[in-house]
Amino acid sequence: MFRLLETALRVEPLRGEGLTNVLHLVTLADGRKAVLRQPKVARDLPKFVVPGAPEILAHNGRGDVLVEYVEGRTLADALPVSEETWRSIGLAFRKIHDVGLLHNDVNLHNIIVGEGEATLIDWDNPGQGNPLDELAAFEEHLYLHGTVLPQAFWIGYGSRPDPALLRVHRIAGCIGWLASEDWQEWEDDRTLRPELLARVRNWRRLLAQWLADQLRTDLARCTRLASELTQHGLVGNALATEVAVLQHRQRPEDRHEHRRPQHSE
Repeated sequence: MFRLLETALRVEPLRGEGLTNVLHLVTLADGRKAVLRQPKVARDLPKFVVPGAPEILAHNGRGDVLVEYVEGRTLADALPVSEETWRSIGLAFRKIHDVGLLHNDVNLHNIIVGEGEATLIDWDNPGQGNPLDELAAFEEHLYLHGTVLPQAFWIGYGSRPDPALLRVHRIAGCIGWLASEDWQEWEDDRTLRPELLARVRNWRRLLAQWLADQLRTDLARCTRLASELTQHGLVGNALATEVAVLQHRQRPEDRHEHRRPQHSE
């Protein structure tokens, strides 16, 4: 596959948490360690040289990559971590966002943390886009692991976006992920270990629950606002109609009495 592997001292399976790659830990002839990452489905190589990303030592047209091994633990395994570590994670995000790039797969298993430093790994899909999408996705993955972004992260990142705007991006990203083909692909992947399949099924449940909570909260806020405005004589028929749309999913003038038995919800 790669000439570097022909003289390797050792090649051994790496028990990682990858959902789309087969991983091996390689000890090269000169003593360096590397990770051989082989995608389950052939794909194109990344099209960007990313500052701070692990060095790619070899690659081929199928998408197999021999990449520099990064010492440390994944953020998923290391939680909870110190404020210093959170600042270093924020700084790692800032470095790539400052040059106009996104990692595009910021799950906690793709962040390696060590002594006061953090490295983003698995650069399969870097691209350009809105940093708020990436930050919202990171928030979402932290939620799936039962935690939140602390202030220390934003200190390392250098700024903090408006929480309401970040929430909008997270809602949009959550809808997009739930509607994606990822879940069926994982269900169909016969090589996926049972514990990983159970994890992604739980992720899907948690995402749906979070999204439903956001929509219920928005509906409650809108209903309270309409009620308060009505009490003060400040609400018109148009707003009352829109609240009814949210509550009943139809306009009041379109509702009618049903004379036949209805199916239960």
